[in-house]
Amino acid sequence: MIPFSTQYRWAWLVSLLLLVGFLTNSISSYFVSKRNVRQTIVETSLPLTSDNVYSEIQRDLLRPVFISSLMANDTFLKDWTLKGEADQGEITKYLHELKIQYNTVSSFFVSEKTRTYYHPQGILKRIDENDPRDEWYFRVRDMPEDYEINVDPDLANQDEMTIFINYRVKDYQGNFIGATGVGLTVNRVNHLISRYEAKYDRQIYFVDTQGKIVLRPSNSPLLNEPKLQGIQGLETKADALLAGETANLSYKRDGRTRLLNCRFVPELSWFLIVEQTEDAQLQPFRKELFINILIALVTTAVVAWIFIVSIKRHHDRLERRNQELCKTNQEIERQKTRIEQSAASLETANNELSKLNKEKDEFIGIVAHDLRNPLNGIMGLCEVIDFDEDDPVEFINDISDSSKRMLSLVETLLDVSRIEGHDVKICSQTVSPSSLVEDSCSLFKEHAERKNIQLSIKVESAEDLSFRTDPEWFSICLNNLISNAIKYTPEYGKIQVSTQSETDYVRISISDTGPGISEEDQRKLFGKFARLSAKPTGGESSTGLGLYLVKSMCERLGVEIIVRSQLGKGTTFTLKIPKVA
Repeated sequence: MIPFSTQYRWAWLVSLLLLVGFLTNSISSYFVSKRNVRQTIVETSLPLTSDNVYSEIQRDLLRPVFISSLMANDTFLKDWTLKGEADQGEITKYLHELKIQYNTVSSFFVSEKTRTYYHPQGILKRIDENDPRDEWYFRVRDMPEDYEINVDPDLANQDEMTIFINYRVKDYQGNFIGATGVGLTVNRVNHLISRYEAKYDRQIYFVDTQGKIVLRPSNSPLLNEPKLQGIQGLETKADALLAGETANLSYKRDGRTRLLNCRFVPELSWFLIVEQTEDAQLQPFRKELFINILIALVTTAVVAWIFIVSIKRHHDRLERRNQELCKTNQEIERQKTRIEQSAASLETANNELSKLNKEKDEFIGIVAHDLRNPLNGIMGLCEVIDFDEDDPVEFINDISDSSKRMLSLVETLLDVSRIEGHDVKICSQTVSPSSLVEDSCSLFKEHAERKNIQLSIKVESAEDLSFRTDPEWFSICLNNLISNAIKYTPEYGKIQVSTQSETDYVRISISDTGPGISEEDQRKLFGKFARLSAKPTGGESSTGLGLYLVKSMCERLGVEIIVRSQLGKGTTFTLKIPKVA
């Protein structure tokens, strides 16, 4: 296994530099060769192929031109025309024999005198200057050259695209008396292109001046592309390609780079396009590149191995010298770790004891203060009761209130003790929030009336308000929140307990018009024995355990409690309970 640790970085650095040098040289050589191959193809191979194809096209068209020349200079054709075109059967037979003898698709003669279009099957039509299909004849009549090569649909052959050799016919004095010639179908020329492609191992096709592909082999990969502008990679280059007589360019199609030569063929008024890929010419250079890369990798691996073996031997000697020191140091570190762990454990235990001691002191102080006052009240009232008086009810009520305060404090302490006991089981069942709210509000109705506080309930009457919880614990939470709202709401204030249904939750909100809670108090609101700046408005006592108890119970019940408060405008506590699934 070859190591990759930092002590071998110089060996790897040297090896990497060596590899980069090899690869740079090989890749640069490949790209130089690629550029030379592309330049050779563009500047020599493709133009030469285009010239050869053009020469062969001219050669293949030479025979029909020669046939048309023989027809134009045939004395039979001249004499028959000059004698008034009396026997139409003779010209039909003549044209038919020429077609059979020279294996042409079409042969024809158009008389200038009668404007009759003669064909091997008889008279095809009358030439009319107003007919767009006959424009070719009047062009031939007025042209200075003896013949032209034209591509038109052949009326006698179901409008199949045909290459016509149109030759001017003159009488013995040199006067124009008609036009004659033969035709070759485009399909036949397509077979010639297939032969050219097989011979030169190139892709060859013809396009007109508008970019329409007019000639291509039947097995051409561009068979489904009607125009040059639709070929992948040539969309933006086609118009520039057709702007001049010759052009060279490269483009990508089907993920392969293709080199293209375009030249104008004046005999056909078409562009001859010859293209090929560079893959075949680049194959030997690619093979050489792969061989060079393999040699570079092997050489680099050998050099790296030599460096690493040398470094490893030196490193092993140093490693043996340091083993004893490392073992000693490890033992010291283990002892140090054990000592630190022991110290951390002692520190944690000490902190926990200090915290518990502080809570104990606070608890004892609260119990001593808050239990002493109700008890003193009871004792004092008992001493001053005069049972001989007619109405001792007022004293008895005071005794009752003091007892209730003491009982409330004891119950709160018991609830805190119970919630902090994690072995307590929660008895969950499906409950209706409306009944819980009404029961809790009824407990504090009398207290609210004594302070002239309006305690109202707003329960949403919806069937999907039920949820699962421990009703005893949840009632304790509601009771503490409602009691807390009455305690801090001044006389003639308002408290509203409302329920609201959401998609997945039920909300129970307790809103008051009390003095509100500052941001600083909100941060310690749910703390144990928390003392806030706001004071009860009716002289009520506060242990600082009520909201701590609510928060702890809500966490155990899976209920989220939210507080929104603004100084001088009141406070809203919201319980967010998941609905029954």
